[in-house]
Amino acid sequence: MDEAKITVLYDEGAVEGTTYIGGKGLSMLIEVDGERTLFGTGLRPRYLSNNLYVADVNPDSITRVVVSHGHPDHWAGITGLLRQRDAPLKLYATADAWGEKKFLGATGIYIPSEHSEKVQREDVSGWVQLSEHLFISQPMAFHSGNGNEIFIVLKSRNGPVLISGCCHCGLDHIFEAVKEKFGAYPVALLGGLHLLERKDKLADLYAQYLQTVGCRNLYLNHCTGVTGINRLRVTLGLKGVNDFYTGQSMTFQIF
Repeated sequence: MDEAKITVLYDEGAVEGTTYIGGKGLSMLIEVDGERTLFGTGLRPRYLSNNLYVADVNPDSITRVVVSHGHPDHWAGITGLLRQRDAPLKLYATADAWGEKKFLGATGIYIPSEHSEKVQREDVSGWVQLSEHLFISQPMAFHSGNGNEIFIVLKSRNGPVLISGCCHCGLDHIFEAVKEKFGAYPVALLGGLHLLERKDKLADLYAQYLQTVGCRNLYLNHCTGVTGINRLRVTLGLKGVNDFYTGQSMTFQIF
């Protein structure tokens, strides 16, 4: 039976006893349907470059990059990939995630001129099917109203698998969008939930919601934070929420 594999290449945490580097940001490699999709690039190019090497991932083997939103810890590491590859690739993001270089940094996704010919910009305005089993969600508005976020959905044998960058839109909004698209709530959730800032009440609401919709396979990292993960475990149990650090992988059966 065919499988899809998801590997964390960049996160604040890294597997002990390895040469992976942990740092602020998120990047996950999704291997399915004979293709490799990089979801996010983390913040620092050198860290991404190192972790690609440690994971034995040839930069030219990556089919495309998907950036969830315009915060730099999800895209600024991309030059660590581009400077090591010859082939161009598509970069999927919402139009408002792009920006320009400023004195104190970039206002959104910015590709240095020496690498610009390697990137084909693909603006996401609705659901996008990347391959037989892999999809990009429609843009979901931040709760703050200051931006949009896209997610990746893997169509697995047991149901949709949701892969999240930060979930700035709110967990219920993207879950309902997935159900509308695929006829079922996600059976698994991987990535960030933006619970870093001692958001105990929000964590409790998320835990209750996940119980209600029956999503019991949780592999969380990045902006969920140690505090957020531990708070979720108050409701979901110690084994109900799994850490998902740089160097760790998950596999899912596909049809």
